Amino acid sequence: MVSWIIEGELAVSARPGFAPGEERAVPAATVEAWIARAREAGVRSVICLLGDDQLPLYAGALPEGLLARYRAAGFAVAHHGVRDGLTEPFTPAQLDEAWESFRRLPKPVLVHCSAGHDRTGRVVRHVLRRLEG
Repeated sequence: MVSWIIEGELAVSARPGFAPGEERAVPAATVEAWIARAREAGVRSVICLLGDDQLPLYAGALPEGLLARYRAAGFAVAHHGVRDGLTEPFTPAQLDEAWESFRRLPKPVLVHCSAGHDRTGRVVRHVLRRLEG
């Protein structure tokens, strides 16, 4: 579930309940299991990249919403939502905003979009470039 990019500092993951294929509503128990695994890994903060096209997948099971559930579970949260499937999902300014979130959030930080690859990969590459800079 949690894959470390920098052990103890930066991790990535798929969103709670991600499965290839048609997107479906996510039950609360699935979110709770994801939260438990993130806690076990030591994650303290989450940068969520889900846009308005995917956050509603949690509305039925989590009336407060996914981001509020993360906060209630004790995670510090930053949200930089972008719709899935865009060729260039982030502007340079949006990537810098994600970098600033990474800088200020308690470590370790977990970044996730849906599958944890495309949008997440872009943000992680930007963070790594800034860390090297």
